[in-house]
Amino acid sequence: MKYIIHVDINSFFASVEELQNPNYKNKPIVVSGYTKRSVVASANYIARNYGINAAMPIFMAKNLCRSLVVVTPHFNLYEEYSEKFIRLISEKFTNNIEIGSIDECYVDITNIVNKKNQPINIAYQIQKMIKAKLGLNCSIGIANNKFLAKMGSDYKKPLGITTIWKNEIPNKLWPQSIDNMLWIGKASADLLKKHGIYRIGDIANEKNKKVLEKLLDKNWLVHYQHANGGGSDTLDYSKSFPKSIGNSETFLNDTCDFDEIKDKIVELTHSVVRQLKYHRLQTKTISLKVKTPDFKQYNKSLTIEHYIDNYNLIIGIVMRLFQENFSQTTLRLIGVTLSSLVQNKELKISSELFDDYRNNDENFNKVSEREIAEKINKKFAKDIITIAEDKLK
Repeated sequence: MKYIIHVDINSFFASVEELQNPNYKNKPIVVSGYTKRSVVASANYIARNYGINAAMPIFMAKNLCRSLVVVTPHFNLYEEYSEKFIRLISEKFTNNIEIGSIDECYVDITNIVNKKNQPINIAYQIQKMIKAKLGLNCSIGIANNKFLAKMGSDYKKPLGITTIWKNEIPNKLWPQSIDNMLWIGKASADLLKKHGIYRIGDIANEKNKKVLEKLLDKNWLVHYQHANGGGSDTLDYSKSFPKSIGNSETFLNDTCDFDEIKDKIVELTHSVVRQLKYHRLQTKTISLKVKTPDFKQYNKSLTIEHYIDNYNLIIGIVMRLFQENFSQTTLRLIGVTLSSLVQNKELKISSELFDDYRNNDENFNKVSEREIAEKINKKFAKDIITIAEDKLK
């Protein structure tokens, strides 16, 4: 039997902003953009008391709370705090960690549980440490698998610690609304309610198997097993880094203005490259996504032979994708995504591209991005990569 905990930082973005600015204390704040199309990324618990929540359009949030403080997001800051909280757990407890997202992770504490150090004690230690070292509150769920652990961390916020052992399922899991159940979307929840299934206990009920199979198709069995306390207890350590990194933004007004679009590309590329370096990754597939005023979406990407993490090389590719495909297009939204990611320690030079440097580590470390770009372009006999300062002139 394994012991899995799920650590969830409460109101992460908003909490980080409160740490940076003491004037926000005891005020309703949200992290969001200011445009008419912006939505709430995070709301502190004072704001939530007004009925404000994540993904709500900002104009609706302002209508609910006239004194609402709207803070522009600082994603580089959130990434720093995310890295710190993961590192704290890894260094002080165990590195058996699966990162769920920027503000949450699963931790397998099986190997550090003993008679004197029970799961509940470890959870309190982690919660206390994150508060003392980072000033952040977190909620923690404790169970024998990932599903129940995450349901536990959602059970009480902020600063909750909740166990959901097998004998606690009837009292802690089954009475909850199906709206609270992981991986049951709103559409599925609404459909289930129309057929008399309102609570997680109804999904767990063997009498409802045929109804579930009819309504949820092939997914019904997974939900049925989860409702009865089943779930994986194996952490996916490959999720210690993402499979892709992307960021997009909707323009305040539809635009074909080159300078406005260029500035947004620069901003988005800075953001994704910063995340790339934060996770200590490199990429070889760079993609540009656009959405036109009629809501049609288009994607263009370029995969190069070698992994890179250099901003100038990456934005050069992004600008090339834009200029070759969308320079005359009116845009509603634009986004940049990096994929085909590997961790730096996994990188190997496998071609003859850098033979001139391979036998001389000192020279290899001094290779400039311009030299790398020139060598790649020469190999492919075309301008695969351009330097950002050239492309943005």
